[in-house]
Amino acid sequence: MNKIMSQAKLIYDDLITIRRTIHSNPEVGAKLPKTKAYVIDKLKEFGYEPQEICESGVVATISGKNPGKTFLLRADMDALPMEETPNCEFAAKNGAMHSCGHDMHTAILLGAAQILKENVDELEGNVRLMFQPNEEAFLG
Repeated sequence: MNKIMSQAKLIYDDLITIRRTIHSNPEVGAKLPKTKAYVIDKLKEFGYEPQEICESGVVATISGKNPGKTFLLRADMDALPMEETPNCEFAAKNGAMHSCGHDMHTAILLGAAQILKENVDELEGNVRLMFQPNEEAFLG
């Protein structure tokens, strides 16, 4: 576990940047072209082959060297149609905001994706990563 914690500490600043990037570019509903593209780019950067599902959903799978169960890790990506009161440099300015924390949810899953990829040789089975838009309306 100390190895994983050390790896997490190493990407701490990157995760803050990822979260703030997503936070400052919120998108509402099922159409999240910027968020989807950002998530896909990050997953590719980490060595994944992400696939788009539905309008803006993204999945990627990492397979360990040994067979085993498949686990799903999921994050929401959409924002809410609410005006953000700018009180920080990365505040949203487009009439939407991540008041529900989906920016953090997505950043955390991207961090997990990076750490899982760094430890793929120790994995048994598979981990499927799912980034979901518009879960409230059951469209994502």
